[in-house]
Amino acid sequence: MGVLSPYRVLDLAGEDGLFCGKILGDLGADVIKVEGPPFGDYTRIVPPFKNNASGYFYMLNRGKRSMTLNLKEAKGKEIFFDLVKRVDVVTENFRAGSLDKLGLGYEQAKKINRKIIYASINGFGSTGPYAHMLCLDPIAQAMGGLMSLTGFQGQPPLKTGPAIADSLAGLYLALGIVSALRLRDTKDMGQRIEVAMMDSVFSVLEESVIRASMTGDALPARGNTDPLGAPWDAFQTKDNRWVMICNLDPGRFEDIYTKIGRKDIAEQYKGNGQEAGEKRSVDLLKLNAIFAEWARTIDAEPLMGMMQEMNIPAGLVKQVTELIEDPQLKSRNMIVEIEHPKLGKVKTFNTPIKFFEARAGVQQGENPDDPELGEHTAQVLKELLGMKDEDIARLRKERVIWA
Repeated sequence: MGVLSPYRVLDLAGEDGLFCGKILGDLGADVIKVEGPPFGDYTRIVPPFKNNASGYFYMLNRGKRSMTLNLKEAKGKEIFFDLVKRVDVVTENFRAGSLDKLGLGYEQAKKINRKIIYASINGFGSTGPYAHMLCLDPIAQAMGGLMSLTGFQGQPPLKTGPAIADSLAGLYLALGIVSALRLRDTKDMGQRIEVAMMDSVFSVLEESVIRASMTGDALPARGNTDPLGAPWDAFQTKDNRWVMICNLDPGRFEDIYTKIGRKDIAEQYKGNGQEAGEKRSVDLLKLNAIFAEWARTIDAEPLMGMMQEMNIPAGLVKQVTELIEDPQLKSRNMIVEIEHPKLGKVKTFNTPIKFFEARAGVQQGENPDDPELGEHTAQVLKELLGMKDEDIARLRKERVIWA
């Protein structure tokens, strides 16, 4: 039994909301995925594919149940509210206000179930001058400030590789839901929760926000560098690997440059005070270039060993193909290897939340499947609403449910 196993989620959400639902499912919640016409969740048609099955869909939907429901039909709305009576959480990420226009928003839902947690993700929230705007992950990264800080100075703005705004919003919504369930269980009250993608991105910009407030200056994109120390960058090695090194310690600075044969640099830039730190920061590109020249004379593993011996943070820049075989991730049960009926043997990530006295995520030897479209429609209608086979057949004939 997972830590959220008593709770049931009615999941109307798309991609960023799917990540939230995956988190809740990994923690043990019963996540019922509601898919609308004409073809259900679009991530079913996102590559990579094998035997007409999407690995991307599996990644976000393992362990969920799927039912079809046309929420634009009167009978579909009636079934939706009947389900609302029997679940703990509704999640959605339609454009702000869309479900209200359909008569399916929180104000209507709480009349049916006053303790319902109604959780929404959208691009800019339901209030403010941007509330009407459409949003996808790169738009949230751009509008939230992340793209202005990513990449290299003098080059075009750059988004992150993965859809980080989607993931951040999903994480925040999952945290909000768990907090709201805790409040409901102690105060006997439901509520509406909203997470905006732009807000989520802005919230992780770290020191750039307070710096802009205090100085009026916007931090430029600075690649892999940071003014906090030297050397600080990704350095290419003799064997064509890359090692990220982040030295914060002024004393270690002297040790490093002395060890690579540049005692002159160690002497010129040594010191623990603010003035010495600013001097190193101003000339960071020069200091990094000197270290980079030396790094190309040594292989990655000896460089990593040297950094560890000197107690300096360093790490290999790893490809994902390496990570799915990584011994650290395997030891942490972060690699889920399953035997999928269509995809065959596949690996994906587990939940990073580790409970020492409870169950979470996929355990070794388990094979959680992703649902076929509408696979659990009849099961959910029978289990939650007590419907008979003839009732379900009639709903299919009327296209209220359609798979």
